[in-house]
Amino acid sequence: MTNQRPTGVTILAVLQFLGGILSLLFGVSGLFFGGLIVAAGGSQPAGEAATMGPILLGASIGALISGTIGLIAGFGLFTLKGWGWMLASVFSILNILNNLVSLFQGANVAGAIVGIVISGLILYYLNQSNVKRAFGKA
Repeated sequence: MTNQRPTGVTILAVLQFLGGILSLLFGVSGLFFGGLIVAAGGSQPAGEAATMGPILLGASIGALISGTIGLIAGFGLFTLKGWGWMLASVFSILNILNNLVSLFQGANVAGAIVGIVISGLILYYLNQSNVKRAFGKA
């Protein structure tokens, strides 16, 4: 007996793929531009280039890691793998925690609230009995 993939899981998988691709694109472009900033700032006294280049490079590496994990999670969701369900759940929890930190720092409050709501809805959906059953979790 094969499990039927719920439509919502297909939508989440596609969104994970798109998010992963966008993160990878940001990461690659950030590495390129961050490298240019660091190279240009190397001949300058300590200033914005000296701090912004390494920050952009660090964020770019984070985006590459996040994008790769997003693509893996999308594949796991699409193929109804139990680890895909777990990875998407952990990703949602980490997004909630990240947005809570942003919320309490006062940075982009509206975006943080929207992020918390969306991640909460994803967690709620992933824990529905028919969805868990599709992943062999129920």
